Parts: sequence; structure tokens; C-alpha cells
Amino acid sequence: MNPQGRTRRTRWMAAASTVALLGGGAVVATSAQASPSLPPRTAEQLLVDVQSPTVQALSGTVQTSADLGLPALPTGTGTSSSDPTALLSGDNTVRVWLDGQDRSRVSVIGSNEETSIIHNGSDVWTYSSADRTAKHLTANRTATEHQPTPVPSGAPTTPQQAAQQVLAAMDPSTTVTTSGTARVAGRDAYELVLTPAATEDTLVQSVTFAIDAETHLVLDVTVLGKGVDKPALQVGYSKIDYTSPDAGLFTFTAPAGTTVQEVAPPTQADKQAPTDATKTDQAKPTVVGDGWDTVVVTKTGSALTSTSGTDNAQAQQAKALLDSLPRVSGDWGSGRLLTGTLFSAVLTDDGRVAVGAVPADRLYAALR
Repeated sequence: MNPQGRTRRTRWMAAASTVALLGGGAVVATSAQASPSLPPRTAEQLLVDVQSPTVQALSGTVQTSADLGLPALPTGTGTSSSDPTALLSGDNTVRVWLDGQDRSRVSVIGSNEETSIIHNGSDVWTYSSADRTAKHLTANRTATEHQPTPVPSGAPTTPQQAAQQVLAAMDPSTTVTTSGTARVAGRDAYELVLTPAATEDTLVQSVTFAIDAETHLVLDVTVLGKGVDKPALQVGYSKIDYTSPDAGLFTFTAPAGTTVQEVAPPTQADKQAPTDATKTDQAKPTVVGDGWDTVVVTKTGSALTSTSGTDNAQAQQAKALLDSLPRVSGDWGSGRLLTGTLFSAVLTDDGRVAVGAVPADRLYAALR
């Protein structure tokens, strides 16, 4: 796939994963065991708990499973099994390490390869063993969240990240209840269920968090779409240890033969005065609605359904994938419609993308 086509697809998939997390499902504990007996806690108490975990350090293995109804990537696109976009489909393994506010490491594990993001104070490294490349950024400040650095695809790498995205989008009409207890990754946990009130406005059925009874860390998030028996998305620990990881895990030295790129951090001037190209190709998304029925409309800067850039086999395959989607049209314009298990997306002929955990008619309304 040519660089432009890869960038467009990555943007669309990142938007899809973020919007998909506006909705939810019923939690299925990754390492479910007999339900423990715990002191009762109300849904309101658990909502407070989940926003203030007491964890300062951990090592863990996260299992992710996604069935969002995304079409398969064309063969020969060069996407590796440890590419962060792999988190948006199938079953995947992620290793995470955390030590305080400014040291974290997350590794997406593929078959005989991995992609890692290492954050150590002001240093941030991204390394891909598949193509033996590394990027180094010296940040202007340290992290303020007790979370590993997110992967570029926008997909959550930990249950806590997934839960934070859901909570940020939850509207006041959401029904919040408890559903008992669970045993996840060897830890006692409470279950908290979030259910949209207006179910006709969203493809989401419900969301459930498994919350560590002692540390308040979210251990598992599983997402279900309406009328779908299998979870659309699950992010859960299979192993977790709250002791401090070895300090050496946060020090990165590029292996021999690795191509290293130094990335300059954006200056304040860059943030305040974006270039014309940035304004055109990376315009700020328009958000229509709120909560579960949110629709995000993004201008990509060029028509996604155009035939430009199809001068090689990989680009031709990517275009064939796009062309396989049904055509739709209305007073908003025309384009291609993708309907997933948890979200819908419209890719317009004039270079817009509308995506949300909503039926297609909500997308059309947002595009008008």
C-alpha cells in the first residue's frame, strides 16, 4: 500500500476504534474463576473507584480480542502481526510495564516480532522489530497519567485506557449498575455495567468493567453490540503483578542494524500556526451529538474513492477493498458505507469520513 493510502486507512481505523469505545458490552473476565465474596459497593462508589486507581507500578500481560466487522487488509500490504493496527481485529497479546508517572513500556507481540513504545522521563522510543526501525523523541515534559503510552493506531492497550475512553464519552442518561463479582488474572474484582438509555440511537448494548477490589484498576473491559452474541471488543489482563518492574526495561538501546530516526518535538509555534497542508489534510474533526450516539466527521483532504495512487498492485488491492463496500447517496452527497458489529462508517466521494457507534442514518444526518 502506498504511504498515502496507508495513512488514510490508519486514520479511519483509529477513528473507528475510538468511536467504537464510546459504546460497550458485558464483561467476560479474561481469566474467569469462581466469583469471590466481597463487601458490597454501589454503582456510584465503583464509578468513583475506577477514576482513581492507586496503582504506581505493574507488570502485566493483556489479551485483546476484536471483532468489529472491519474488512480484512489486502494481502501484500506489508502489515506485520505486531503492527498496532492488528489490535483492531482478531486476538492479540500486549505486554505492559509501568513504574510511576514517567516510566512505561508497552509491547504488541506478534509472531516472532514485536512493536514497542518505551517512555522513560523525557525520552520516548518506538521500535519495530519487523522492519528494524526505531524513532526517538525527546519530550518537553513527563507523562501525567499512570498509563503506558498509547499505540499509534488509537486502539487501547490496557483495560484502564479502554475504560477511560468510555467514561469520557458516557452521557448522563446512561444506566449504571453492578452485576456481581469476578476473579480476573488472580485478582478479586467488582463488575460495573453501563447501558445506553436510548438504544435505538446506538449500536451499543452495554459495557461492563471488572474493577480490582483493592487497587481500583480496571482489569477487564468487554464490549457487545446490539443483537450480537460474541463480544465485539475485549481488553483484559491474563496476568498482572503490582511490584516495580526492573529499571532496565525502560532503557532502550537500538539493536545493531536498526535504522534510527530522531523526531523533533512540536514547538508552541507549530501548535498555534499549522501549515496549510496540515490544515487541509488533518483538519480538526467535527463532533455531532454526544455520548453513545456521537458521530465524528473528518476531512481527509482528498477523495478517498478516487483512483489516484493506484499505480501498483498493493494500492490496487486497497482500492478494490474500498470498491467492495456498497455505494450510498443522499442529500449529503455520495460514498461508500461500512457497517460493523459496533459501528458504522461512511467514506464520501468528496473526502470526508463519518464514523460512530450508530446506525447509518445518523451518519447521513451528520454529513448534511
